[in-house]
Amino acid sequence: MARHKSLERPPAGRSIRIDLQGEAYDATYTVDGSMVTVESLTLGVRCARLSDGSAEAVARLLLAEMVDENERRKRR
Repeated sequence: MARHKSLERPPAGRSIRIDLQGEAYDATYTVDGSMVTVESLTLGVRCARLSDGSAEAVARLLLAEMVDENERRKRR
């Protein structure tokens, strides 16, 4: 899990799924203060600062970026 500010309890992860080009991708995201962290067993971890959008929308965008980056690596 991602590092968190609270020493009492880590933030609870929420599941997300996106469908891109006929494939489904699953991950978990957490929100800690203004940071959103997306974790996928196959794609890794990515973080971003939460601004005007919802945490879930930011998490979905991060997951899509992770998928795109993974696909680009495969093509090399």
